[in-house]
Amino acid sequence: MFSEVGSTGPSDTMTPQPSKPRVLIVDDTSSNRFAFESVLQENFTIFSTHSGRRAIDLVQEEEFAVILLDVRMPDMDGFETAERLRKLDQTKFTPIIFTSAFDRTMTQLTRGYVAGATDFLFSPVDPSLLRLKVATYAQIYLRNEALRLQIHQLTVSLQLVQAEMAKHAPAEEALKAHIQELETAIAELSRQTDLAPF
Repeated sequence: MFSEVGSTGPSDTMTPQPSKPRVLIVDDTSSNRFAFESVLQENFTIFSTHSGRRAIDLVQEEEFAVILLDVRMPDMDGFETAERLRKLDQTKFTPIIFTSAFDRTMTQLTRGYVAGATDFLFSPVDPSLLRLKVATYAQIYLRNEALRLQIHQLTVSLQLVQAEMAKHAPAEEALKAHIQELETAIAELSRQTDLAPF
């Protein structure tokens, strides 16, 4: 189980997911964080923090498969935190599950989805449902990340092939010009041969 981790500054490359995918729990109530950690720690690598601002720092240091985000927090609430997370490249596609003991109205649900929520969990949270939702979204995230990695690798391969072709383009053009000269010379010789008297 992991509690709040120290800041080492954003890294240029995100670390790959471990065998137990990383889950970030963001909740200003320590008992809620502990309860979620207790349910999830067997199958996931857990990070937790008490604030949205710290969550934004953490996602720039580690790659998370799922984020559990409390709606009601002081300073920066879940809605603002989700909006900021969605603007970051690191968390543009990361599933965000809002957790709340309140705000089960359609207005608040709509506001949550607009802010970037993938799903909601309302208190009291059923442990089996929590495990199921986190596992499902983690699997979807990891599959999509694998596809994005393949796309990236294919794009890099294509760029290398294009660069190699561009490198050889002048030589190919010179060869084409030389072939054209030879064809012209052959044609001229053939014409002269046709004109030669026997």
